Parts: sequence; structure tokens; C-alpha cells
Amino acid sequence: MDAHDGSIQKIGNLYYMHAMQYGLCEEPPNMGCDGAGMPSKCGFQMDHNISIWTSPSLASGSWTYVGNSISVADRPAGVVFRPHLVYNPTTKMYVLLWNYMRWGEQSLYAVAASLSPAGPFKLVNPALNVTRGGGGDFDVLVNDDGKGYIIYSQNYKMSIEELTPDYYHSAGGTTYMFDEYFVEAPIFMKKGSLYYALFGWCCCYCLQGSGVLVHTATNPMGPYTLQTGGDLTCVSMNKTDDIHDDLALYNVGEVTAIPTPGQGCQYHNTSTTSIVRSQQNYIIKVTSTTGETTYIWTGDRWQQAPDHIKGHEPQYWTPITFNKDGTISKMDWIDTFTFGV
Repeated sequence: MDAHDGSIQKIGNLYYMHAMQYGLCEEPPNMGCDGAGMPSKCGFQMDHNISIWTSPSLASGSWTYVGNSISVADRPAGVVFRPHLVYNPTTKMYVLLWNYMRWGEQSLYAVAASLSPAGPFKLVNPALNVTRGGGGDFDVLVNDDGKGYIIYSQNYKMSIEELTPDYYHSAGGTTYMFDEYFVEAPIFMKKGSLYYALFGWCCCYCLQGSGVLVHTATNPMGPYTLQTGGDLTCVSMNKTDDIHDDLALYNVGEVTAIPTPGQGCQYHNTSTTSIVRSQQNYIIKVTSTTGETTYIWTGDRWQQAPDHIKGHEPQYWTPITFNKDGTISKMDWIDTFTFGV
């Protein structure tokens, strides 16, 4: 599947994935952001589709391609990243947001809407007016009362603010700022009475993957407390030798990419890597027919396609464990897992 850095959720009897489609461009041989910002590079082209896929079970081989959510001609010009779909219980509309980069100009967020998660989506706002400006990685939380909140990175800092009732604009007003610097790829969710904001160090298509820092609060606007015990995925290189046999320490088959210096798990320590070889993408909530809920963390394995094709870069999925006190256990590499749907 050519589906990356998007959202996955169950709607009706199907799981819907709204994700980036990178196509058959061959990746550069070195670092993920080797030539970042250059339109000739695979991750920075302006014609990537936001594709829609469905599956009855999330199982490999069960996915069906639905189509393109919105045509390139009908959306603002730019390099698109991280599409996220949410349902607005007040307006009864499915709202699709994405961030896009413009050459020599500020990055922005665009908003489109549809009566169906399968689209077609119509652009309703080409430039979401977030308080801090710009358009880095983001996620949207729909609270139990139907209010929407956006968590987003700008100038390497993460913040949260409330959206208008239709989710098409920022409501302005209060902004909650996190302390960490050089962070992106957030996940914003609620479990029980706790709100979770998970994000990691900037990892621009970086091979080594990035970390996961966990913050919790009892209110979507904070204040948030950083989970003790450190990052969930960044580990010392000598602890991962056994699980990186198929990577040959940063080689996957014929891939000979190298880590991007100073990014992801190597931001603080050049001898660390992600034990799950990925940058955080999304958490899928799966509730079985018996009522048991599994939370599946997904991450993008940048630069790890054996044929060098950007659209063939895989993802890593793993269930995460919530402890009784609300903390999340550190992750580990597993080859397979099963769960009920």
C-alpha cells in the first residue's frame, strides 16, 4: 500500500485510512532530508495525492483503495503532509485537515469537508488561522462534548488551541505551550479521564526513527505533565543489534540509507536509535465484539523500502500498554501480534 503519515479509524463497519500517496519516485541514496525543500526530491513534490483506503479488519491484504480524497487542482498549491480525518458530531460533517509547505513562504493548514468519509471532499478553508502561524505536524482531538482541539508544531515547539464549532478555524484565545524544543509528529487522544499528547524529536524522513514523549492532563488545554522514565522508543544502539539484523544496522535489503545527523533519536545522542525503527504516525483504537479495546501505535519507516521507492516505504504497527496509573509502557520490537476486531 502506498499510504503514509495519515489517520486510521473505524467508521461504521469499516476502518478508513486517509493517508499520503507518494508514488513511484526513487528516493535519494543518502539521508531522508538530503535536499529537503527541493521539488525534485521524492518527499517534497506538489502532486502527491491524499488517498483513501478501507478495510473490514485492518489485516494485511484486506485493504481496498477507494480513491483520492480531493484533487490536486482543488486544493492549495504546496507539498502536503499528515492528512487527518475527524467527524464533527455537531455539523454531521467529516472534516479532513492537512498541512502543506510552500516554497519560500509560510507553511499552512488546509481544511476540507464531506458528508462521507469516502469523500469527495470540498475545500472549506485554505489557511487555518492558528494563533502561532505556520503549519507543521499536527493532530486533532474531538472531545466528548464535541469540541475540537488542534495540537501542532511551529518553529520546533508544540502547542494546543481550541477550534471553532465547525473545526474550520481556530477559536483563538488561550494557547497551551509545551516545554520541549525540536519536536513534531504529535498524537492527541483521550483514554478514560486522561488526555494524552505524544510527540517526538524532529525526524525529516530520517532512517533512525524518532522518540515518543508522553504528556498527560485532565483537561485538553492542560496543564500537561511529562511522563517520567524518559522516551518510549529511543534506545542505545548496542541494545538493538539483535532486532536490526534485517536492517543490517541501517540497511534494509538493497537500501543503503544513512541516519540523518542531529534528528530523531540522534537529536540528543548519536549512539541511539528507535527500537521500532519508525517515526510516530497515529494510534488506532480497536474495540472487539467482546468489548476489549486495543490501542495500536503506528509509525512510518522512512528510507526502508528495499526497492528505494518512496511509496513503498513500510509502516510499523504495535499494540501499546497502558498501566493502571495511566502511564504508557516503553515499546519493543515485535514481529507479529494478534488482536480481536
